[in-house]
Amino acid sequence: MSEAKAPVHVRTIRIETVESAEDELLVTGSLVDERPLGGPPWFGAEPPPVIHHMTVALRVRHPDLTIAGVEAGMTAHPYQICPETLPSLQGLVGLSVAQGFTRAVNERFGRAKGCAHVTALIHAMAPAIKQAAGAAFYAKQKSWTESAGVWFINTCQAWRENGPLHRLLAAKDEAGLRAMSAYRSGGRSDKPGSG
Repeated sequence: MSEAKAPVHVRTIRIETVESAEDELLVTGSLVDERPLGGPPWFGAEPPPVIHHMTVALRVRHPDLTIAGVEAGMTAHPYQICPETLPSLQGLVGLSVAQGFTRAVNERFGRAKGCAHVTALIHAMAPAIKQAAGAAFYAKQKSWTESAGVWFINTCQAWRENGPLHRLLAAKDEAGLRAMSAYRSGGRSDKPGSG
């Protein structure tokens, strides 16, 4: 690796989730693009240090993970017409984050139909919603092996269908799943430097 230099572009995506009702999550995401060193003039104007700042808030029902409400905003954007895309985000209402969400978002808001930055933010929010639902509503499950919908199968190589974790889950082998976990009591990992 070469000597560290100051970044020319920094993108930060932050997603926060709270329980807003007994069976609902409020998920707020923000995307911020910064140019710490400045940037070239854009059509004769000097760009500000923050060139994009978009926010999306979704109300998501549990257990079907269906979007029940949407609010969005743009506090920094390059063109006056950029916010014109925001009303179209109401098309997210009624979609489930559980399956087929990325394709549905791309069909409704991809490319010339929406904003690439808002679409990237919404894509990033989907797995965070699933993770948050698991954390928020875990206590409502009788057992970890009785997760409603088993939404995480095929979301990554660790949870691939018929892989070791999936087989343990299907067998309701909680001891086997605990043995496969990198976490130990107290929230620590077995891996060096991880806690």
